[in-house]
Amino acid sequence: MQTQTPMRTYARAQTNALQYAVPGGLIGVGLTVDPTLTRADRLVGQVLGEVGKLPEVFSELEINFFLLRRLLGVRSKEGEKQSKVTKLSKGEVLMLNIGSMCTGARVLAVKHDLAKLQLTTPVCTKEGEKVALSRRVEKHWRLIGWGQIQKGLKMDMPPRPVD
Repeated sequence: MQTQTPMRTYARAQTNALQYAVPGGLIGVGLTVDPTLTRADRLVGQVLGEVGKLPEVFSELEINFFLLRRLLGVRSKEGEKQSKVTKLSKGEVLMLNIGSMCTGARVLAVKHDLAKLQLTTPVCTKEGEKVALSRRVEKHWRLIGWGQIQKGLKMDMPPRPVD
């Protein structure tokens, strides 16, 4: 089983400590970790929040999904209809967008409009959150539908020692 370790950080605006941040405002996040962990956008999609108040971290998700009828952004030859979106199949690899996090997901099971997905990277999210589903079509990821998280397999997070 994969383990995840939370990082303790603090928020600052230049040299001033922040009491809170609001959506739409820009903040700098000072990390008390090795700078190599932050290079090449490795923390894109990660969740920052107050200690003890973050959502759960999931390694598997069950989602209620809806598929589009036709693929978007795929050119069809003149006179042909657009490609239809086929049903999800067991073992298929999808790309999930949850908030700003992108992660791969293998379809473990499908039943009607419910799918059980195993994530390649654990995601900090909550039940009820919306997700976008993409499939690899002609070497490109294409939006095929959307869904909502119903439940999932929560990961045990080790407590972080106080700095």
